[in-house]
Amino acid sequence: MKLLGFEITRFKAETLTLDQFIQRLDAMMQTISGIPVTPDTAMQAPTVQAIVQAVAGAISTLTVRVLQKTTKDGRTSKEPLPNHPVDRLLSAPNDTEDRVTYWLDATSWLIRYGNHYAVKARGTTGPVRRLVSIPPAEVSVEQQQDRTLLYRIGTEPLRTQAQMHHVRGAARNGYLGDSPVMDVREAIALEVAAERFGASFFGNGAMPMLVFKYMTGSAGHKSAAGRQQFLDEFQRSYGSSGKQLKALLLPLGMEVGDPINLQNDHAQFLETRKLQRNVIAGAFGVPPHLVGDLERGTFSNIEHQSLEFVQRVVLRYVRMFEAAMERDLLTPEDRAGGVIIRFNMDAILRGDFQSRQAGLKIQREAGVINPNEWREHEDMNPREDEGGEQYWDKGPSGQGSEPAPTPQPAPEPNGNGNGTGRPASARRW
Repeated sequence: MKLLGFEITRFKAETLTLDQFIQRLDAMMQTISGIPVTPDTAMQAPTVQAIVQAVAGAISTLTVRVLQKTTKDGRTSKEPLPNHPVDRLLSAPNDTEDRVTYWLDATSWLIRYGNHYAVKARGTTGPVRRLVSIPPAEVSVEQQQDRTLLYRIGTEPLRTQAQMHHVRGAARNGYLGDSPVMDVREAIALEVAAERFGASFFGNGAMPMLVFKYMTGSAGHKSAAGRQQFLDEFQRSYGSSGKQLKALLLPLGMEVGDPINLQNDHAQFLETRKLQRNVIAGAFGVPPHLVGDLERGTFSNIEHQSLEFVQRVVLRYVRMFEAAMERDLLTPEDRAGGVIIRFNMDAILRGDFQSRQAGLKIQREAGVINPNEWREHEDMNPREDEGGEQYWDKGPSGQGSEPAPTPQPAPEPNGNGNGTGRPASARRW
């Protein structure tokens, strides 16, 4: 059973009262800093927001293709299958989401909850026609004795694995992905607490805490209610930004004592915020510069960190999606026949223009790609002449660096006995 996005155990009424249950549920979300953290409220932390935006934004820009793996002469090649039903499905997952927003939501949920769910909607017959995303907070998962899974969305009837598309990360129980947010909720709560403290401090105009005291011989307020009323009125009149410079008139018999100064540098306020930013980013494997920490960032290492981000973070989530889609969307015949689903990672692995052209030039001169493949990589139209499909042969075995010549028909014998049209002395070996 799931409540407020959390899996909970069914307690017997005679062993646990409702108040006790609510206290336990609150304790699950509560942290030592006093800030409750859930996969949804964690987005209040700037670092979590930056991480989700970076990863989800990267994946949402990728195209997904269904490919057919074939082997010929010991070489494996992959051919696109644009007419495959799953390829058409992934280009338009459902009626309310396009492919970009679908992957934005799916990745965000997978990062924060450790799970992504979608209902596989079919027609009367045939393949899956729609993937309807379901927020993880609305889904509960039950494992049966035969290890199969059943899914319940709210109060709807149970659904089988064949009716659901489930993507998950690492799981302690072996079937339900663990929420990274909940694993590091204390670090996230500390960042949110520091954020709120800073907002409160500067919202008060960075004004130190005042101490009021009664003068000698003063009887003070006649009641506790009167004293509290004075404090409330003072806070209302002077306790927010822009009101600190108003004239202050104290009641007769009262004076302002020495203020309590709070020095943020002594409290290491900025250092705490920097540390929490790096701790949370490290927990998700995200380079510091993507969450706003540029202290150690340089022009030379940021590009390397961005590449490492793709390889160590984005690629991990991409592989989760690919494996789950191949399991849930392809038929056994498709899988047996070598049909696979892959994200095209070229878009986010592209370096700067100069480095990219240098790499393509190496492949061109080595005979790996032809001009049209080069142009396709740069999103350019192919050449209209025949040279666009021509490969160069070059290497350490004596090949020339010029384009491979087009084979010419053999010349007719001219009576010199060599069939070359040249005297025997002019033959090239």
